Amino acid sequence: MEGLLTKTAALFSSAAANPDHVLKWVLVYFGISSLGFMGVWLIGSTQNTERSGPS
Repeated sequence: MEGLLTKTAALFSSAAANPDHVLKWVLVYFGISSLGFMGVWLIGSTQNTERSGPS
């Protein structure tokens, strides 16, 4: 447990020293999350269209 706390403290310390690096990874995370959300939405949308048939 002590090792985990030490490693976490070191990560926070390095993040505070380089905020641009943190911002880059936050943007990457939200970008991937957005792509996943759009994929799930697109699959659901096509399934609803197939279920209801052509208009």
